[in-house]
Amino acid sequence: MSSFLEVARRTGVSIVERDGVLFWEGSHAGKKKPQGPLAGKRVGLLVASEFSDFQAYYLAEYLSEFGGTPEFLLVDWVTWKWTRPHVKGKGVTGMWDMSVDPIPTISPNRYGFRPLREARPEEYDALVVLGGHSADVMMTENEVICFLQALCERGALVGAIGDGGLTLISAGILQGRRATGSKVVSFFLRRMKAFENAPVVLDGNILTARDTVDTPRFVRWLCRYFDPAFSDERENILRGKRVVIVAGEDFEDVELVVPVLEFLFRGAEVCLGTFQAPVRSRPPLLGLDVVVGNFGVSVPLQEVPRGYYTVVPLGEIAPDDLDLVMIPGAFCPWNCIVAETPLDFLRRAYDAGKVVAGICHAPIALAAAGILEGKKSAGWLACKDAVPIMGGTYSFEWSAVVDGRIVTGRVPDDVPEFMDAMTEALLRSS
Repeated sequence: MSSFLEVARRTGVSIVERDGVLFWEGSHAGKKKPQGPLAGKRVGLLVASEFSDFQAYYLAEYLSEFGGTPEFLLVDWVTWKWTRPHVKGKGVTGMWDMSVDPIPTISPNRYGFRPLREARPEEYDALVVLGGHSADVMMTENEVICFLQALCERGALVGAIGDGGLTLISAGILQGRRATGSKVVSFFLRRMKAFENAPVVLDGNILTARDTVDTPRFVRWLCRYFDPAFSDERENILRGKRVVIVAGEDFEDVELVVPVLEFLFRGAEVCLGTFQAPVRSRPPLLGLDVVVGNFGVSVPLQEVPRGYYTVVPLGEIAPDDLDLVMIPGAFCPWNCIVAETPLDFLRRAYDAGKVVAGICHAPIALAAAGILEGKKSAGWLACKDAVPIMGGTYSFEWSAVVDGRIVTGRVPDDVPEFMDAMTEALLRSS
């Protein structure tokens, strides 16, 4: 095992090598891990309507990956802030239409949810207020303020990402503390002489992050708070590596959002490669040049500033411009096949010695491109015919697989395993 794989195994996931192929498998793959710096810790995630979808996706995946038990606490009694049509009985909706009660594509193996009014402060080791416009809702609610104050007073960790810091200000718990936050939050923190211009700031039991792109770093600081000996060698491990994520219509939101945030944390250069889909089942407003995912995320990304990544038509990218190409799932792979040119791009990248990766439905596109013959492949159950017909071996028992320069992942729950598999493949290809 490489030194990086030993890092990946610390939380208890099984990674085995058979005949030169790496398999992430076993009962803990794609689920909350039994070990890690957050093991035994219950982390409340405070949300009202208009919360940050990007932060919610990431926290659901990675808090549980480090052993924690994340639970979304819904401020679901506020009805004046429902700014878009919603399903009666649903609690809250994110800025880009995501729901967390439940999350449509991540199973309860990773997170939980319940109304805030059913929760008690003493049940949580930490509480994180998510960013987005939901802070405007939560800061008006006395029950939210009292809940935060009770947690803080008993010494539990209280955190906020981006705009979520407004709620901490309303609760009075940032007075005399150092903190960071979004532009909206920093406006007030500067007047309070509390602002620190850093990605993440810890002051006592108060942990704040500047914005969505800092969410991965926020999670690592949370880990170190509970386990001071914790260190994560993933940070900047891919510095100098160039990653192209194929952003086709109807991509799986979580399978694009979380890898983008995590690749940035690991130091990679990220490019979103777009192509014209023959069919657009979720067209944007007329004239907008965007790609739309299954659940409301669009490219360019709503919550990640363009300075962090690029968007380039796939036809303008040469194999020499990248080290890895990745395809998210849902119907992006379908569109890749129908459009045909993305399949040619995959073949050219693979023939040029690059790593080619796909998760969920994406192995179907890899199979159609003719690069899975003789290879082992994870993937969603929809892959069970396409992969063997095109000469590969498929099993739903595998969370992620590295077979030479081919990397595959099973479903959205397995994004953390898939990320580590892609990282290992890139390190091996150096």
